[in-house]
This record gives sequence, C-alpha cells and structure tokens, in this order.
Amino acid sequence: MAKVSVVIPSRNETYETNTGETVLQRMVRDIYEKATGEFEVIVAFDGPPYQQLPEYPNLTAMKLPQQGLKPSVNTAVRIATGKYICKFDSHCAVSEGFDEVLQERMEDNWIVMPRFYVLNAEEWKWQDERFYDYFFLHWPFNDPKNPKFKAGGHWPQRTRQRLKSHPEMDETMQMHGSCWFLTKWYFEECLGGMSSVGYDTFGMEPPELCLKTWLGPWDGKVMVNKKCWYAHMHKGGQRPRGYHLSRSRIRNSYTWTVNYWMGNEWEERVHDIDWLVERFWPVRTWPKNWREVYTQWLNAR
Repeated sequence: MAKVSVVIPSRNETYETNTGETVLQRMVRDIYEKATGEFEVIVAFDGPPYQQLPEYPNLTAMKLPQQGLKPSVNTAVRIATGKYICKFDSHCAVSEGFDEVLQERMEDNWIVMPRFYVLNAEEWKWQDERFYDYFFLHWPFNDPKNPKFKAGGHWPQRTRQRLKSHPEMDETMQMHGSCWFLTKWYFEECLGGMSSVGYDTFGMEPPELCLKTWLGPWDGKVMVNKKCWYAHMHKGGQRPRGYHLSRSRIRNSYTWTVNYWMGNEWEERVHDIDWLVERFWPVRTWPKNWREVYTQWLNAR
C-alpha cells in the first residue's frame, strides 16, 4: 500500500465533544487510532484561532493567514508527500483502516468517497444507522431568478436500489464534498487543484471536482467505496459554522457555477453536461421535460 496524506482544512473549529476536546482535536486522534498504513496528517488552519494539537508523528499544522478553504487545501497538498490525498472537513470520524481500504481497486484518474454517515460529535458515533452511498447534482432551475446546484444531494433511493447489486464499489454522479480521495498527481496535474475563480474560495467544491472528473479528457470517474465509511458532523444550532460567506457571495457562487457548467463553458471538456445526466438518468429533482427547459435556458442566455 502507498502512503496517504490526510489533508484537513480548518477554520474556527472550536466546538467541543463530551471528552473536552475540540471536534478537530478528536478527529485527529481518531485518524491516528484508525489508520493502518503509512500516512501523514496535514492540518491547514485557515486563519486564527490556531489550536494546539498533540505531538503525533508525521503531523503538520500549517498556521496560514485566512484565505479560504480551497486555497488552504491547495497549499496543504503542495507539501504533501503521499501518493494519495485524502481530504476531510475538520469535523469527521473515520472507519478502521480507511487509508488502506480506499486504495483497493483504485484508479489514478478516479476520485473516491467512502460511505457517508452523519456524526453525533458529542458522543463520537453515528447519529443513527442511516447512510448514503450516492449523491446527485441538483436540478438548478427551480428558481429561474436564482439558479443553483443546491448543497447536499443525498440520494437514498439509489443507495437502497444498488445495495445488493453493487456491494463494494460503484459510480456516483456526485459526492458530498466533506471527504474525497484521489492521487496527488490527478489533483494537481489534471484537475489543477481547486479553483476559486467564480466558485469563490469556499463554495461549490463537489460540482467543480466531480464535473471536471466526469466531463474532462482523462476518462475519469467519481466512485463510492462502500467497504469503509466516514461520519460528518452537520453544523447549525449549538454547533457553530467555521466558514461564513455573505448571502451575495453565496448567490454569486451559485449563479456562476450554473452558468459555467450548464452553459458548457469549460473548454477542456470532452462531454457536455447532458451526457452526465443521461448516464445517471433518472436523476432526483430533474423533471421529465428537463431537456426542453434546459434548451430554453440555453437559447435565452
């Protein structure tokens, strides 16, 4: 098995679990307790407050100026020494041996996500038994004045339908974005890292990475590996959000992303967006007459 560089961008991750550790501190401990192969952990603090982390071997804490999630990930990947990059949000639990299981049947032009659970961060366990193996790209034109690919995209129907027919690995239209696994080569040389142009420095992480992978010239795939899992803590309520964007920045990010990808503006693509929709049809939230509506939108641009 090859070396894995675990990359964790973090901003203001100060919420504490029942053990008195911050969620980030508990997550780092979880990784060191669960990883079974050769690995390193790179925590990229995206501005203060900077946290104290235990002195684990092969742990790097980068105290960066506030610049955004995407630039922080790119900075961390540049110093990574592993063949593989495993990016996590800074509030996730992991399964035993995730670093080695994710390498099984892995291809260099794939981006892979583990099975997704919701995390009860206070007790550091699954919130419940529900899990998601598949995610979809939302129909962006429910509100013509504010087109957007909504965040999330959990696809429970497809998860149930393909549980027995595809028990280990399968294609997924999109991923959640809180965890993804790929080769450093593919991230830097093919995807070109993550872009903040148009998307902003935080938003639209899954559409950018997944649509580049599916539609690009590398014959790539977005896959789910069901043999391992991670659990993601949802923010809101008493759990504060580390990243804050104004409504105008969020709206601008949504609108730009829809125009860019639905408008087939990416010059490196070898497929248009309709190729991907047909590959996964029927797609949740997409109407039966989506081609008619989409054509009208294209002609009105």
